[in-house]
Amino acid sequence: MDGNRRWAKARNLPSLEGHRAGVSALRKLVKSCPDYGIKHLTAYTFSTENWNRKEAEVNFLLGLLGEVAAKELKNLKEENVKVDFIGDLSAFQDSKLYSVLQELKNTTKNNTGLNLHIALNYGSIDELQRAKEKIQQELNEEEIKNLNEKSFNTFLYTEDVPYPEVVLRTGGEKRLSNYLLWQAADSELQFIDTLWPDFSEEHLVECLMSLRGVV
Repeated sequence: MDGNRRWAKARNLPSLEGHRAGVSALRKLVKSCPDYGIKHLTAYTFSTENWNRKEAEVNFLLGLLGEVAAKELKNLKEENVKVDFIGDLSAFQDSKLYSVLQELKNTTKNNTGLNLHIALNYGSIDELQRAKEKIQQELNEEEIKNLNEKSFNTFLYTEDVPYPEVVLRTGGEKRLSNYLLWQAADSELQFIDTLWPDFSEEHLVECLMSLRGVV
C-alpha cells in the first residue's frame, strides 16, 4: 500500500495525514472485497524495514494501528471479517497495542467472510530465516532431508493462508520490497501508479479484470 507520504506532500499536508488517508482506503477495500468473491486479502501494513523511519513516524503508525484496531473491532465482527496477523509480533508483546491486536483476532476468529491478514513487523527474508531456525530446532536430520514445499510452509507465518493469486503494489514502484517472496513465486504481479490513498473500487475492478483476462 505505497504512496501515503507522497499523497500528503502533494496536498501540502503532514505525512501523518497521508497514513490516515491510507487507512480509509484500506477500510473501503475491505468492504468491497466480498462483493467480488475475494476470500483473502493481505495488507502490508508495517514492514521490518519501517523501523528505520523517523521515531515520530513509527510511533504514529503504531499508534494509528492500535486506534483503528480498537475502533473497527465491532464493525469487522458485524461484517463477518476474520482478522489475523503475519509477522513477528513479539516486538509489541508488552504493549497496549499487542493486547488490542489479540482482542481483534480473538473477537473475529469465528467469522466466515473475508479473511484479512495484516502483515505487521513482517519481512519475507526475516520470515525465511526464522523458518530455517525453527526447522533446525524442531526436526531431526531425516525429517529435514524429507522436507518438501508443503511441509516447509508449516514453518512460515502464512501457514494457513493460501498463496496469493495476485500481488498488487500502488504508487508506481515496481518491486516486491521483501514481501511474500516465497508465497508469490507464481503470483501475478500488478504495479499501478495510483497512490494508495486514492485507490478505489474502480481500481480493484480493473485489477480483477486484468487478472481474469478480460482486459
